[in-house]
Amino acid sequence: MQNSNNTINSSSEIDLFEVVGAVWKRKWLVVGMTLTMGLAAAVYAFLSTPIYESKYFILPPTVNDIANLNFGRSNESDLKPISVDQVYKAFLRNLQSESQRRAFFESIYLPALGARAPQSPNGALYDSFSKDLKVAPVGKEEDGRWSVSLQDSNPERAVQWVDLYVSQVGESTSRELTQNAKKEAAVIKRSLQLEINTLRESSHNVRQDTISKIREALAIAKSSGLENTVVFSGSGSDKLAGGMLEGNSYLRGSKALEAELKNLENRGSDDPFTPGLRKLQKRADFYKQVEAEKFDIAVYRHDGVLDLPVSPIKPKKVLIVFLGLIIGGLLGCAIALLQHFVSKRKNAESSATLGANGNL
Repeated sequence: MQNSNNTINSSSEIDLFEVVGAVWKRKWLVVGMTLTMGLAAAVYAFLSTPIYESKYFILPPTVNDIANLNFGRSNESDLKPISVDQVYKAFLRNLQSESQRRAFFESIYLPALGARAPQSPNGALYDSFSKDLKVAPVGKEEDGRWSVSLQDSNPERAVQWVDLYVSQVGESTSRELTQNAKKEAAVIKRSLQLEINTLRESSHNVRQDTISKIREALAIAKSSGLENTVVFSGSGSDKLAGGMLEGNSYLRGSKALEAELKNLENRGSDDPFTPGLRKLQKRADFYKQVEAEKFDIAVYRHDGVLDLPVSPIKPKKVLIVFLGLIIGGLLGCAIALLQHFVSKRKNAESSATLGANGNL
C-alpha cells in the first residue's frame, strides 16, 4: 500500500516538473505571446476614444425657494400649503422619467450629432444615450443628495449637456407645479362663481316674488280706498301695519305700496340686498389673483461647481494592458503545454510502433 502511494506521489511530482519543464523549454514562445497580447492591449487602450464623465450634484430646495408657490395657501384655506418634500419628489420623478430623457434626446442629442450620427436606428441610439445618462441618489437617503452623470467623448459637451438636462427638468417641473397651483385656484374660483350666480338668481327671484305680492296688496288697498298706512293702538313696532302679517300688507296704504313697488322695479342690482354675497365675491377675487400670479420658484439646488473633467474614465489603460499581459502569458503557457503533450504523444506512438515491429 505504501509503495503504491509513493508511486502515485512520485508520478504527480514528475507530472508537475514535466509541466514546468515544458513551459520553461518554450519560454520564448510564452514571452512572445505575452508581449504580443500586451502590445495589442496597449494599442487598443491608447487608440480607443477616451470617454469623459461630468457629474451634477443636486440638493432639495429651501423653503424660500418655493415660497411663491404657497402664495394664498394656508391650513385654514381651501388651498393647502405645498411642502419642500412634495416639490423635490416631483422634480426627482421627472428627473428619472423616460419622457424627459426622450425629450432631451430628440431636442438636444440628435441635432448635436447631425451628420456624425451613426447609421443605426434611433432606438439603438436612444439606448446608448440612456446608458450614458445616469441618475442616482448619493448615499442611502433618496430624499437627499442626488447626482446626474453624463458620459461623452467631448468633456465640454458632457458638461454642457448634463447642465442642460438638469435645467430642462427643473423648468419642466416648475411649469408643472405652477400650472397645478393655478388650476387648483381656478377650480375653487369657478365653484365660488357658481355659488355667486346661484345666490344672485335666488335674490332676483325673491325680488320678483316680493313685487308680485306688493302688486296684489296695492290692488287690495286701492279697492279698499286706503291711501295711508293704518296705525293700530299698541306699543312699539306693533303700532305699524308693516309689522303685521304678510297677508295684511294692503294696510300699509296705496301710497307706501306704490313707492316700494317703484323702488323694487327700478332697482339695478340685488347684490347689496343679498346676504353673504360680498363674502363670496371677496373669496372669488382672491382666488382670481392667485390664478393670475406668476410663480417664480426653484425646485432644486445645485450642490458644488460643475467642473470640466480632466481625466477620462474609459478606457482604463493600465488595467487593459495588465489584463492583456496576463491573458498573453496564460495563452502562451497553454500553447507551450499543447505543443509538449502533442509531441510527447507522437513520440509515444512512434516508440510503440517500433516496439511492435521489433517483436515481429
